[in-house]
Amino acid sequence: MQEESDESLEQWRLEKSKEIKLYAKNISKYTDQGIYYFDVSKEHLHHKSYEERLAFAARLNGCEFKVAKPFKRRFVSREHTERYYHIGKCDGQVLALRRAPGIWLVCFFLSLFGFLGGFGLFIVGLITGPAWWMLAGIALFFIGPWLTYKLWEKLDWLDKIEFNRHTGLVRTSHTLLRRPFYVPIEDVEMCEGPIIQAARGGGEMGTGGLVLTKYPAKFWWRPTIATFGGMEKDHWTAILKFMDSDELIHRHVHTEIEEHYKRDKNAMGTGPFPESMKKYFDPEDKQINRWKVW
Repeated sequence: MQEESDESLEQWRLEKSKEIKLYAKNISKYTDQGIYYFDVSKEHLHHKSYEERLAFAARLNGCEFKVAKPFKRRFVSREHTERYYHIGKCDGQVLALRRAPGIWLVCFFLSLFGFLGGFGLFIVGLITGPAWWMLAGIALFFIGPWLTYKLWEKLDWLDKIEFNRHTGLVRTSHTLLRRPFYVPIEDVEMCEGPIIQAARGGGEMGTGGLVLTKYPAKFWWRPTIATFGGMEKDHWTAILKFMDSDELIHRHVHTEIEEHYKRDKNAMGTGPFPESMKKYFDPEDKQINRWKVW
């Protein structure tokens, strides 16, 4: 068993080594072609002030904004910590952040119902009959969870908060009683919560949450933005750095962008990879061929 594990690890190392060598070889090729250090147009980025984006968000929402009451807990600094750059699902234009709980929880309970319901039908059919109850139970036992998984894949985008670098706006997720709305990134803050430490010296998880300092006037109270698994300061400041159109997209994010390009999917999972970001790619290698990615 140990030998198989060592062989698998060695195989993984060889594959990663090949990927790194090919990546470096492609960069040398782009450099020789004279395109790696050649800057492309940044016209896809917004050039609007905060006031202009606030007015644009108000038009999208169909109402003006109102200032929220002071929050009880203090907000964390928006200055980047320089220690964390991975931001999650990102295609270069949009970062998708999952809220909690949402569609995934509904699908989980549907899957559990299908699993238990199928098991129950099978037992009843086995004990009392008729035999087709057993067949129905087996079908529900296996097909029910699979169907709910496919449903989750189709509706997963409803749970995602959209951070759009090209517009400077944040689009909230859908909820049961509220449609999504837009707000400038400057009006989203993070307040730190307690750190949850795993038992026996395991990892830790932040429980910080996002808070709005302005929100659409049609709401009676400040809407909440709950994120899946909480949030830490390093993650939040990395998101702010991504949303800053005066900053380059950090190289640690390039791999995630390349994965979306290979799948031809945007970060929200609702359509193809954004056209505005394709100019940074070599279509044959499916690799970013520029030193600077805006």
